[in-house]
Amino acid sequence: MKSLSKIVLFTGLGAMIAVGSAYAGSKLNLIINGQEFDTSKLDLQVKDGKVLVPIDLLAEKFKGKAVYDADKNEVQVMLPDSAQQAVQIGRLEAGLVPTTAQEALNTWVKGIQTRNGALQYAVFSPELRTKTKQEFEYYYWTTGGSSPHMTEIDKLKTKSLNKTTTQFSFDYGLRSSNWKGTGSAIVTVQKMTSQGYEGWYITNIKMKDPGDTGTTIGVEPFKK
Repeated sequence: MKSLSKIVLFTGLGAMIAVGSAYAGSKLNLIINGQEFDTSKLDLQVKDGKVLVPIDLLAEKFKGKAVYDADKNEVQVMLPDSAQQAVQIGRLEAGLVPTTAQEALNTWVKGIQTRNGALQYAVFSPELRTKTKQEFEYYYWTTGGSSPHMTEIDKLKTKSLNKTTTQFSFDYGLRSSNWKGTGSAIVTVQKMTSQGYEGWYITNIKMKDPGDTGTTIGVEPFKK
């Protein structure tokens, strides 16, 4: 069990663990992150607007287990490392919530410069996340290419579109082992709530040449 991460849940869960007979016959579908799971053995049901399922069966579904300790009056739910890593990623993203429009831009630029797709994705709006998540996953969260890469930004201009929307336009340097060039971009940032946190998130990115830094995800070309 060394590979399992432990979460301890206290009183009030015993009834959900003991027997699944109260949930028998459920025909509800269970979809997590777009993937459908077989619920024939989960006894899933909705009661008074709440989704109920025996916690031991749910833990088992995700290759873990739940153990009830009557002496301590507690339940230990042991989940695979991947579940704990998802919590860690969520906490990291919470720490990256941009408190200003400029901070959102700076984080995205750093993500491009370091070819870090996860860093770019962290400051995307919910809509932009939906559009780009599959592509980020396809490239294993690595963007860009061997060369050229984005260097410093220059000629930064800031335009307030309204109280909650800011637009940045700027040039950026491009460099490879034996070549230097420039590119340009327009990034729109909006104040909103995403993943339960209020902050400034990127809603639109336009680049004169979306491919000048290699694989750049979530970017549109300038309109001609």
